[in-house]
Amino acid sequence: MSDPLLRQWEMLKLIPRERKTTVKELQEKLEGLGYSVNRRTLERDLDRLSIPFALEADTRNKPYGWRYALNTQAHNIPGLSSSEALTLVLLETYLKTLLPVAIADNLAGHFAAARQAFSVEHSDSKLQSWLKKVRVLSPGQQLLAPTIDTAIQRTVYNALMQGYQVEMDYLSPSSQVSKHYDSVHLQGLVQYGKVVYLVATINDHKDLRLLVLHRIQKVTLKDERLCLLEHFDLQTYIDQGAFGFGGKVDSIELVAVFKNGAGHHLVETPLAKDQQITHIDPQTVEVKVEVLETPQLLRWLSSFGPDIEVRAPDALKATMAERHRLAAEQYKK
Repeated sequence: MSDPLLRQWEMLKLIPRERKTTVKELQEKLEGLGYSVNRRTLERDLDRLSIPFALEADTRNKPYGWRYALNTQAHNIPGLSSSEALTLVLLETYLKTLLPVAIADNLAGHFAAARQAFSVEHSDSKLQSWLKKVRVLSPGQQLLAPTIDTAIQRTVYNALMQGYQVEMDYLSPSSQVSKHYDSVHLQGLVQYGKVVYLVATINDHKDLRLLVLHRIQKVTLKDERLCLLEHFDLQTYIDQGAFGFGGKVDSIELVAVFKNGAGHHLVETPLAKDQQITHIDPQTVEVKVEVLETPQLLRWLSSFGPDIEVRAPDALKATMAERHRLAAEQYKK
């Protein structure tokens, strides 16, 4: 993209209020949005637009930092309606980690304007009340999100979007020393609960690996195109049980009896489309369904404790019995 007016408009939206940014940072962010521009051109743009848009430069130290003047009112998005503001606030709250970093940077001004709209313009509106009345939760025990290095996230997301390889140092949970990977080929990205996973192949291998974003210690964008796996489809990969964390898995015919009302939610949210459910009494149901036999399935079944009886297949029934026996043994000590 070469239109200078569009580039300047995008640049103005990337300049923060809370801190200063450098010309180099602006150049990298604009390149992430598809604008090719040199440093000198950006410096001229900033000088030219500094007076009409109340930009100020900190020239005490190099590199110089730019920001909006502290005493200026925030620019609102022209024509931003209350419904658009609501959508932007919810997007920032729940989906920001799935956006390419350059796009998130580009939307920073929009997010700020949307928050401003609700804190000032719509502070007493029904939509402001709506924000206080809705939340998104993950099932199971609530956990805090891990800390992600923003520079590493930016490099990884840029590589995924642009289709380039990365070189990285990666720390696995079972190790105290990082492992170096010369070439990582990113095939996809999945947020699972609070954790962001990268679906990737490493070096010349074709087997898929799951890498956790917050465990990357160091990453460098390479000037080499990544190798996409032929016929790879991220949704198919997920449907085949990848995030059951069991590698290649097989399907089984599960028969289980849920007691004390533990299985009532499966009537409305079934395990699969072919699920068959039989009501034995008001508090007991029998479920028959074909599912993938993953470690995640085993943990989920075990979480019901005495309120579930697995009747088939026999191997899973025996595994569940042994798990509960070992759990009970721990409380006899």
